[in-house]
Amino acid sequence: MNQNIVEYKAVLEECLVECKKMLDFEAKKRKALLDSDVNNLTAVLQAQQATMMKLENIEKKRIAAQEKAGFGEMKADEIIEKIEDKEQKNSFTSTVNELRAIVEEIQSLNKISIDIAKSNLKIANTILQQQQADNTGVYTSSGANANWSSSSFEEKI
Repeated sequence: MNQNIVEYKAVLEECLVECKKMLDFEAKKRKALLDSDVNNLTAVLQAQQATMMKLENIEKKRIAAQEKAGFGEMKADEIIEKIEDKEQKNSFTSTVNELRAIVEEIQSLNKISIDIAKSNLKIANTILQQQQADNTGVYTSSGANANWSSSSFEEKI
C-alpha cells in the first residue's frame, strides 16, 4: 500500500465530512427560506460560511497531498487509473464517488434555495411597490389609511 495515497485519501475523507455538513446546511437553508425564518437563515448562512472556510483549508491540504502522492494536477479519474493496488483503488474510487454525489446534491439544493430566495424577493418587491402605489403602508389609529401630504409637515402649530 502506498502511504502517500493513504494520506491523500484521508484528506478526501476529511473533505467528505465537511461536505456532508454543507449538505445538511443546504437542507436547513431551504427550510428557513420556505418558512421565511430570517433568524434561522442567518444562523445557517453563518455556519455555512465557517464550513466553507474549513473546506478552503482542506482544499489546500488536498492539493499538497496530491502533489506529495505524485499526482500533480490530475483529475480524480486519472488518479484512480494510476493507483495499482486493487484494494486502494476500490477504496479511493468509493470515496471519490461519494464525494461527487454529495457535491452534486449540494449544488442541486443550492440552486433550489437560490430560486426560492429570488421568488421571495420578487414577492416582497411587488408588495412594497403596491404599498407605495396605493399608499397603504400608513394607517391611523382607527385603521383607516392616513392621507399624508408634504404640507402636513409644513404647517406651524
